[in-house]
Amino acid sequence: MIDKIIAWFGSLSRNKRYIPVALIVAGILLLLLGARRTVTLVIDGQVQPFSSRAPTVGLTLRQAGVAVGNLDRVSPPTHTLLGWRASIVIERARPVFLWSSSPGFPKFIITPERIPANILADAGIQIYPGDRIYWNGTRVDPGLKLTPTPNLVLDYHPGIPITIHDRDHTTQRHSAAATIGDALWEAGIVLEAGEQASVPLDTPLREPVEVTIARANPITITVDNKTIQTITSAHTVGEALASAGVSLQDLDYSQPAEDQPIPEDRAIEVVRVQEEVVLEQSTIPYTSDYIEDSETELDQQSIVSPGEYGLQVSRLRVRYENGQEVSREEEANWVAKQPVPQQVGYGTKVVIRTLDTPNGPVEYWRAIQVYATAYSPCGLGDVPKCYYGTAYGLPVKRGVVGVIRSWYNLMAGQGVYVPGYGPGIIADIGGGIPGKDWIDLGFTDEELEEWHHYVTMYFLTPVPAVIPYILP
Repeated sequence: MIDKIIAWFGSLSRNKRYIPVALIVAGILLLLLGARRTVTLVIDGQVQPFSSRAPTVGLTLRQAGVAVGNLDRVSPPTHTLLGWRASIVIERARPVFLWSSSPGFPKFIITPERIPANILADAGIQIYPGDRIYWNGTRVDPGLKLTPTPNLVLDYHPGIPITIHDRDHTTQRHSAAATIGDALWEAGIVLEAGEQASVPLDTPLREPVEVTIARANPITITVDNKTIQTITSAHTVGEALASAGVSLQDLDYSQPAEDQPIPEDRAIEVVRVQEEVVLEQSTIPYTSDYIEDSETELDQQSIVSPGEYGLQVSRLRVRYENGQEVSREEEANWVAKQPVPQQVGYGTKVVIRTLDTPNGPVEYWRAIQVYATAYSPCGLGDVPKCYYGTAYGLPVKRGVVGVIRSWYNLMAGQGVYVPGYGPGIIADIGGGIPGKDWIDLGFTDEELEEWHHYVTMYFLTPVPAVIPYILP
């Protein structure tokens, strides 16, 4: 530097016009260079005031007895001229141990750098957002200068790539956090109640990972006669019920079903189902067995031995949904007790009696109450045709009595007497009236009368050889 200044003055002196200027500048320089001035030495942060007449940084340090190593950093450089008030900063090169779980570590370097990012750069390592650096166990900002120490131990944690899908936004970043949860917190992502990440939050962050955040939305659950309003990030009905602490027991089911997605109206109903087995009893009616009773008059009956009802048992499965019965299903049935028929004695004793009539007394051996109607050859109701003959071969006229076929088969030709009508003979077949003992009284078309009432019909003697003791 001094050589350059002398050469500069030589060039000025060769030009006579600049000789006065050169002399003035030379005088000022001699005053400055030869004057004693205060120099502030800052060595690894320690301030040491020093008085020196040396013109350059290097000479000043030599005069102060400060040795500078090849790797030490001096600012300004040693060949720099000192001003009137100068400051010299020296940063000693120190050993730095670099540790990391990444390949190629540990590393050892000697550097005057005190900024972690620069130290790592000296070691050929470029840091990225999300990387973490620890100095002697304490996390430090990679851009802030460290306090000078005899040696440094830096622990380098490179950021792991993590892709975060949150609603419609995707973020890609690096993180050196210990777990997925720490990385999300570091990214400013907070999970509220009912929200969840696709990867458990306590999962160690050791390799690139993709995380999807399931944000919670409101749902309504109807269960046990109450309504629950909550939020959930679940995708299916079953997951939503589990997140709300609602469990399905035994036969319970949900609408929609557990494996179905949450419906658009976000309403879920839980149906509580109970089943019970009940036994139902019903009676079995008994039948009647008829036996002849010669001591009892004809058409009279007596109970010889009473009947007993049987008992049938059914096993039913009854289903209740939300407390209401919805079905009954018979699973089995059996007869617990067989019915016992009753024995009915029917009279076979024939007693002949006399009835006074307008035409004189008549003898009869049976009398029954019947419902009487009337008919004539052409007066057969809806039948468009006239019938003049009877099943017995007689013409239809007064004295012909029609009965149902079963009676006709047993009593055809039997003489009878009907009060208000007179004597007659069972000689024709009619349809009858269900549920009634019925007879149809014959007339000619000119004599037809209206009959629609109950009357007693008397069976006239002689007594037939074959008697139908029980009328069908």
